[in-house]
Amino acid sequence: MLDLSVPRTDIPQQPGKVETRPRETADWLERLPFASPVDTAQQLAMALYALNRRPLASEARLALLALYRPVVARAAGSLEALLLESGVPPRQQQRQIGVLLRELHNEHAIGYKQALRTLIDDSARAAHALHLAEAASCLLAALHDVQAACHLTYVVTPAELWAEMHGVYRFARARQIESRASDTTPALETAYRQALLLALADPPRMSPTEILHARQIIRSFVHRTALGPTPADARAGFAIPVDGDVPPHHLAGTLHDSTLWLDTDGLCRHLRDVALRLRADATPASVGLPAHLDGRLCLTLIKRLARLWGPGARREFKRHAAPGSSVELVAGVSATHRLLEQAQHDPAAEADLAIGDTSLPLAPSVNSSTWTVVNDSASGLALSGMPDAPLNLKVGDPVALRPTAVNGDWSVGAIRWIRMRDARQVELGIERLSPNVQPVWVRPLRGRRKASAEPALFLPGIAALRQGDRLLLPRHLYSKGLDAEVWHPPRQYLLTFERCLEHTAAFDLVEFNVFVDQQV
Repeated sequence: MLDLSVPRTDIPQQPGKVETRPRETADWLERLPFASPVDTAQQLAMALYALNRRPLASEARLALLALYRPVVARAAGSLEALLLESGVPPRQQQRQIGVLLRELHNEHAIGYKQALRTLIDDSARAAHALHLAEAASCLLAALHDVQAACHLTYVVTPAELWAEMHGVYRFARARQIESRASDTTPALETAYRQALLLALADPPRMSPTEILHARQIIRSFVHRTALGPTPADARAGFAIPVDGDVPPHHLAGTLHDSTLWLDTDGLCRHLRDVALRLRADATPASVGLPAHLDGRLCLTLIKRLARLWGPGARREFKRHAAPGSSVELVAGVSATHRLLEQAQHDPAAEADLAIGDTSLPLAPSVNSSTWTVVNDSASGLALSGMPDAPLNLKVGDPVALRPTAVNGDWSVGAIRWIRMRDARQVELGIERLSPNVQPVWVRPLRGRRKASAEPALFLPGIAALRQGDRLLLPRHLYSKGLDAEVWHPPRQYLLTFERCLEHTAAFDLVEFNVFVDQQV
């Protein structure tokens, strides 16, 4: 039996609370203030809330939801665009937009739950297979939207979300309607595979922009996956337990009768081919992706997704619990630069530092936040905290770290994943980049020697790892082969930017070649 959590519809409603006539509903939807995404989403969520608690025949409800569906998608897309620069913990406005996005998708899903339950419970006649397929497919797609909205806002998916998605798929498969599609409704199995792939793409390690790009990649290439029994040969894929409230994961579980196999072998081979074409300057449109996507970001994501959806990777270093330990944290290139300069220089002398004739004034002080270390390893650490103020932390942000127990040197790392357990509890995964870091000023030489100097970070090389010196630059500075002037007390040198080792939304980590070096 399909178990769906839905609100009651037998509670008396005030007349005129929500429009149920299709023509009038369509007219109202066209008049919504789409120029104001928040107002539009609020009106849609309120209307769906009232509609979901009103008794309606399944056909009538499905007809109304068919009118709502494209409008909900449009409004949700506008809210997602407002969240692209959102960090953790979010600012108040971003938090409200995130809550609204999740509520809108949740009410949309409840509408299809009501329709499907009515169809199943209708004992007077056999439910038409076409209506069943439509309701089940749209429901699973709406639940997938709830899942994506949670990942986009870094909150934990609601309890029973995966139980309902697995249950709807099992129900459709038992009725043999999982592959049935129409002109307006994709097959249910397609939406289910999209949800599985997104969960296996490790969304906590992505920025909001990366999550939206990953969804487009999944939509474009999901047809290259398959669901079925475990193959006899060794193929890339994942065991999918379809019982309980359990999302798919990379750790192989015990196979049993209720386990499916998501075959990703064809998808991974295709992604490797797409990556080669993008590296050769092919456009996203030429490889089957939407034309508006960022080609460089697509290349980075596709290479990562090919690894995640391929044979399982093992953790390189074992993690160890670190009870009672804590660290100070400062995020961002500019904030870390100010922090290190204030630690190294006397304030009076710091005000006189210059590159050429460009004065570098004394910067405001930097306040760090304190985090509890959950576990630690040679490659990184996991942190947990409840920041008092919105820090707007994002995946890919550089951070400076120092144990609170000792007044030692600062190390530098990068945020690799983020989760929010509730409105205040934040968890971070940090990858170590260097145990030492030094502040420098960098001025690109693009033919104008009067360009402004920019704060950057110098990461000394580690001979034991055969690692050379590197520069951690703000995103807008790097261009391969570009010359730059660097003030690195007590040295001043000219260099050329070489290979970019890492590119994130917040920084570029680059190698360089010094061709003029002098003491000042």
